[in-house]
Amino acid sequence: MNKFSESTNKKVRLIYGWVFTAFTVVVGALFIWQVLDIYLGGVKEGLTSPFTRGLVEERLGVIAVPFWIWIAMIAAGFVLWEVFPVKEKLAPITDPRYVLKRLQKRLPQEAEGELKSSLGYVKSQNKTLKILRWLLFAIACVYLVYVTVYMCLPSNFPNVDKTADMLNMAKFLLPFAAAVFIAGVAYTVYYKYAARKMLPHVKKLTAGVKAPVAAKQNIVMQIVTHKYFKPGVRIAIACLGVAFVIAGCFNGSVREVLNKAIRICTECIGLG
Repeated sequence: MNKFSESTNKKVRLIYGWVFTAFTVVVGALFIWQVLDIYLGGVKEGLTSPFTRGLVEERLGVIAVPFWIWIAMIAAGFVLWEVFPVKEKLAPITDPRYVLKRLQKRLPQEAEGELKSSLGYVKSQNKTLKILRWLLFAIACVYLVYVTVYMCLPSNFPNVDKTADMLNMAKFLLPFAAAVFIAGVAYTVYYKYAARKMLPHVKKLTAGVKAPVAAKQNIVMQIVTHKYFKPGVRIAIACLGVAFVIAGCFNGSVREVLNKAIRICTECIGLG
């Protein structure tokens, strides 16, 4: 049982948030400082590639202590969020789409009199929305197939200059990506408009109708909805990440990744 008050928990979380944010800015500034120092030093000495592996390792060692403190603060944040819990206040649902989705669970299959026309209108709109969803899904699938085929054909990447190949790829793929995006936005706008129009009819149809009794959750849903499930998954992922980092340190992957990162900066991006 939590021995601290709700206000105390909020203050602790707020203070930690501000401290962590400020320290993150400091660590980021230290990284930028080391990169600029290496670059400007290389320019001053006339070096074409100042980002050598040894120099980068040396400069990263200079800021290793604050970096590992920052990592420890991330781990401490998980602990603080469990030790100082705060009750989450759910905001009232005002979006007509969510209200409509909840009320349609009580929608009757048949109606009489004035309600019959309302029920017909709601069913007609639901059918239209279903067709639009399938149409949007089909458009996305066609785009995915097109991108896959384009990427798998070597003839689409004939140039030695990879920049030209990327620009050419963007010329062919971006219009289709924009079409999929516009279709998704159009469906979302129409869905909200249709929900606003359908909501008065659904409210009339469900007036006085009790919500269906929720079925008992199976064991999987009980585990997934347990209050310790999400924190447990986060901690497990964090531990797995740390384990992979440690494994990479022992098998020499860190040096290899660092070498590749240096080459990306010096050869691809052109830094230095």
